Amino acid sequence: MFESLMFPRWHTYIMAAALSPGEQHQFFIKWANKQGIEMNGVAPAKFVGRGIGIIAARDLEKGEKIVFVPASALISIDSKPIRSRNFPKSFSIHGRLAAHLALTHSDVESSHKPWQDIWPSEEDFKTILPLNWPDNLQSLLPAAAQDLLAAQQKKLEKDWKDLQPFLPPDSKDLFSYTWTIVNTRCFYWDYPDLPPSRLPKKRQSLTADDCYAMCPFLDYFNHADEGCEPLYDILGYTVTCNRDYKAGEEVYVSYGSHNNDFLLVEYGFILEQNNCDTTQVDHLILPKLTQAEIETLKEDSFYGNYTVTNHSVCHRTQAALRLQTLPARRYCVFVSGADDGSSDQKRIDIKCRQLLDEYAREIIHTEDAIDGLDVKDGFEIGVDKAGSAKETMEEGSVKAERKDILAKRWTQVRNIVNECSRQLSNGGKTD
Repeated sequence: MFESLMFPRWHTYIMAAALSPGEQHQFFIKWANKQGIEMNGVAPAKFVGRGIGIIAARDLEKGEKIVFVPASALISIDSKPIRSRNFPKSFSIHGRLAAHLALTHSDVESSHKPWQDIWPSEEDFKTILPLNWPDNLQSLLPAAAQDLLAAQQKKLEKDWKDLQPFLPPDSKDLFSYTWTIVNTRCFYWDYPDLPPSRLPKKRQSLTADDCYAMCPFLDYFNHADEGCEPLYDILGYTVTCNRDYKAGEEVYVSYGSHNNDFLLVEYGFILEQNNCDTTQVDHLILPKLTQAEIETLKEDSFYGNYTVTNHSVCHRTQAALRLQTLPARRYCVFVSGADDGSSDQKRIDIKCRQLLDEYAREIIHTEDAIDGLDVKDGFEIGVDKAGSAKETMEEGSVKAERKDILAKRWTQVRNIVNECSRQLSNGGKTD
């Protein structure tokens, strides 16, 4: 049986680095209890210098169920208020959820108003999300992060184009804000509680883009490599302890196996230690391929996604370098699996180190550019080409938080590249 946990009961357990999150969060917890959300030994807390997360209010045991969110508390396209809007089914689920949130944003009687009041503000997102950074800072992201950002921008623009007729005039900024709320706070939900007639499409055809749902209280949890795994069934979401926790410890969930480029673009943060962290070298390899080589790699499903970890260069990268370097037959036997390529490995390792040396020079150049940015407080608002309000800053100036996260990210990339190069120099093997 879950216990309902209110703030006064856990104040004595909180460590010095965590504080009560404030009155709005207390009001949200009362609202959450009314929605049938159950909390067992955990509560939200404000962590000094890190924002809001979930804290163990007492000692917790591995396997203990700590949160339950009923399906009726979720916001999904099957929620009655959203169904009643009759948005065309051809529009993305992400866009439809964002449009609904935009239309209810100023409604003080909205059914989810207490939850809305504890979401990050537009100002928060302006600082942390690369989507809202000026162009000069976006260009200083690693190439893989820039690719992710471009895809994100494309999705947002398409959703805005589709939903604009259903929204008030001049509401693009609001829609962009609610779109990022959906993007940063959704969980995978494939409607296990729905009959086939009410599914977005046939169940076997559902993709990740069809399975968006916003889940109150679960969005308090911060991400870690190893954390509790939220599981769902027809009744709703349940979070179970992945290990024992002492009272006062932060309790995490895992969003999945994501590198820091993905976490930065999608959520606006990076992990100091990320066991899943990688960097990509597509931007160094792809421009050097001939058209024939491109067609060969595509045919063999080895085009792009060339990944480097701190101990290896991936098999896909090897394949591309072998195609560029070796006779065609040596490439063919390698990608077919008929030969492990060991007889050519020394030659390929040299090419890998040359590739990493090229990347290392790029990293130094980028770090110098970031170091040269002047920190400036506050935002200046201008208008972009589409007529929407857009932040502008003096050339070379940057918010301190942004400069800091860019510098940290490139330090991580440099460490990955240097360690991988060291492994290769010491006779380490590529994957």
